[in-house]
Amino acid sequence: MTASQPLDDPAGFVADTESGVVSIPLPGLVVAPGLVPDDPRTGEPLRPRTVQAATVLCWLAVAITGAAVAWIYWDAVANFANASWLMGQFVTAPGSLERVLLSVAVTVIGLAIGASNAIVGYYAWAGYAWTRFAGLISATVTVAAIVLNPLAWAAIPAAAIGAALLWLPPARRFFTTWRGRRHPEQVLAAPVVDVVYGPLPRYR
Repeated sequence: MTASQPLDDPAGFVADTESGVVSIPLPGLVVAPGLVPDDPRTGEPLRPRTVQAATVLCWLAVAITGAAVAWIYWDAVANFANASWLMGQFVTAPGSLERVLLSVAVTVIGLAIGASNAIVGYYAWAGYAWTRFAGLISATVTVAAIVLNPLAWAAIPAAAIGAALLWLPPARRFFTTWRGRRHPEQVLAAPVVDVVYGPLPRYR
């Protein structure tokens, strides 16, 4: 007789016939099968080109908006009325409160566009599926660049294309894989039918 032998137990218990010690296998967590293979370098789901391109476009929209706002600030020093479309809609005097408020408005618009696209780009790269909807919101917010200057207009197609790429099937599979990685399904242990203590069943 061997030192330990498995008994006919659906729960998979193993009893040591000499010492009477019962080994109980613990139930593990089963990760939902991934639809995207892992990257051997990082161990994370392999990032598709659509997500890579969407991230680059979102961050490009951030860079374009930042450069456009900086350009507006520079032009506003000598030619305030023509620095941006928004500033040209009002007649203002140098040093007036209206010019301060218009400068603040330009800054707020730039920050809104930059922050929304930066968030979408960062979290899409990290594999969060909600960025598909956030991308639609950021693309809508980026339309406000039309009140800035021609340079800022380039951020609109960048944000729109980036948001669209997140809805393509490769991106959807990538997000689904990450969801299964972050929220694995739990499998309950099989019900205990026979309780064994020692080499013989105690009760059935």
